[in-house]
Amino acid sequence: MGVDMNDCIFCKIARGELHSYKIWENDDFVAFLSLYPETEGMTIVIPKEHIPSYFLEVDDEVVCELMIAAKEVARILDTKLDNVLRTKVVFEGLEIDHLHAKLYPKYRGAVPEQTGANMATEDVLKKIADKINN
Repeated sequence: MGVDMNDCIFCKIARGELHSYKIWENDDFVAFLSLYPETEGMTIVIPKEHIPSYFLEVDDEVVCELMIAAKEVARILDTKLDNVLRTKVVFEGLEIDHLHAKLYPKYRGAVPEQTGANMATEDVLKKIADKINN
């Protein structure tokens, strides 16, 4: 992917060059409300330093620090927003090549997500497990 940090939208937010609704910040990370929320209060937590988004290639120490930051922000969402049962934390890194966590508050009474997935058969599960384990 190789995005230049000068062109990275998350770097621009971290540097204060783009407007955002920041809700939490420390020396190394910042959390802001998503402009395209899938649920009210959806929040993005990013390191201020540009780090490519593929989670498996990131130093373990940075991953742990991001997890701690995301946990702290999730607690804030759970506490400050009305009727939140819990906050889902997702690390995907597919849309913007800057390491980030997406936080989705889950509200009481909200309709559960429908994935459209069918239950896998035993044969399919066994084949995949064998491939992974061998």
